[in-house]
Amino acid sequence: MLTIVFPIKNPVTPPKSAFGWFLSKFSSMLLVGTIQAILVDAILLYGLKIEVQNVGYFFLFSLITSWVFMAILQFLVTAFSDAGRFIAIILLILQLTTSAGTFPLELIPTPLQKFNALVPMTYSVSGYKAVISSGNYSQMWHSALVLGCTIVAFGLLTYAVLAISFKKHYSNLPGNREESVTA
Repeated sequence: MLTIVFPIKNPVTPPKSAFGWFLSKFSSMLLVGTIQAILVDAILLYGLKIEVQNVGYFFLFSLITSWVFMAILQFLVTAFSDAGRFIAIILLILQLTTSAGTFPLELIPTPLQKFNALVPMTYSVSGYKAVISSGNYSQMWHSALVLGCTIVAFGLLTYAVLAISFKKHYSNLPGNREESVTA
């Protein structure tokens, strides 16, 4: 829904630099991710009275989880527009099937089990299990590290797409500076 209402790629005004363009779009997505994580956590903790091992870690892990999916969504829509939205839905279905959040990994069809370690939702499920029930914070931090690396990777990919688009569409405007793509 956000990708339909909020212009994920198109700037409101012509950007002055590719990095500034990226920063404005990425920070907007992270802000929305932060708000949604806080709202959902508040409802879970104070509305539904879910008990967690550590409230602070629960909020932190929710932020990281929200940010990773926002970064993935931003890249897909920035790079592929409407096709990116479709790819995001396919990726969501694949993750729901293979992350072992709904069914144990052993019950997932063998060909799909190979995707388990590749999808970020696997690490979200693992981290949430740790912070909600087991208290195994080393597992939570491992999952957070993998998710953090995913945020960085998709952030860099989004920056590369915007840098290429900036060079193509905006670098010739007066006062703009061309930036090289080093991502």
